[in-house]
Amino acid sequence: MTAALWLLLYGSALAWWAPPVLRRMTSHGISPHMGVAAWLATVAATLAAWLVALIMVIGATTDSIRTGAVVTLCLELFGFSEHTPMAGRIGSVVLIAVGTLTSGFVVMRIGRCLSRLRARSHEHARAARIVGRPTDHPNVVVVEADRPAAYCVVGRPNAIIVTSAAMKSLNRSQLKAVLAHENAHISGHHHHILMALRALGGTLPRLPLFATAPHRVGELLEMCADDTAVRRVGTHPLLAGLSALAGEHPPAREGLAAAGTAVIARAQRLLTPTRRHVRWRHRICLTAAITAMLATPALIQVLCHH
Repeated sequence: MTAALWLLLYGSALAWWAPPVLRRMTSHGISPHMGVAAWLATVAATLAAWLVALIMVIGATTDSIRTGAVVTLCLELFGFSEHTPMAGRIGSVVLIAVGTLTSGFVVMRIGRCLSRLRARSHEHARAARIVGRPTDHPNVVVVEADRPAAYCVVGRPNAIIVTSAAMKSLNRSQLKAVLAHENAHISGHHHHILMALRALGGTLPRLPLFATAPHRVGELLEMCADDTAVRRVGTHPLLAGLSALAGEHPPAREGLAAAGTAVIARAQRLLTPTRRHVRWRHRICLTAAITAMLATPALIQVLCHH
């Protein structure tokens, strides 16, 4: 039970205190892929710590019901030497019921939110294919609109939507760069990552980690797509394409737009690339942070059974 309590506290600490640290470490986009990994590892570590704690509590209380023993909590790691008795048989049943019902309710809400986001995205892709006209580019459709915009949504199949105004504003190389950016989102499964984070944020909005992660990870994913487009097409066509589309947001929340998020910061990042030794140092720091964060639950188990 002591390990379960420590895991619960550890997950809560990550949920409340990790976002400011992660913002400072990842906001400049020095290593956006590693930044995304750091945010996702934090979310996974938080959920895993709580899940393991719940399983341990249910296991201990189930044993107490079966054997008739009293569940005890060792407080040695908290500065006390005695063992404190916990709930008896009735209390154990109540503890299991509350934990199971609460977890089931949270999982159900997350599932519903995910299903709703997925359905909206698929409907958007289907509608775009109906009202838009196909192009020579795979999965790219042109929709009549007065504002220049380009974005992608996942569906069956996926769709990259470019407005007619954007087709007039972009030259051939700029359009190629923008499409490379959008294809990077689709091939990298960025929509699925954001859907999962938005479902968590919508279900647990009072916890800073889950409320902050969708926006911060979204910015980093845009930088990841920028890097992919630059490798395929070059920096200047992408910058010119972003400039032509700047300020235009996707008509729906489920879309990832080339010029919909932090365009100025992304342009500055592309114009002034970070030195190689700085990138490697930043990657090492993020790797160490991720490793320490994921290894802490195992350390808790060792200390609590020492």
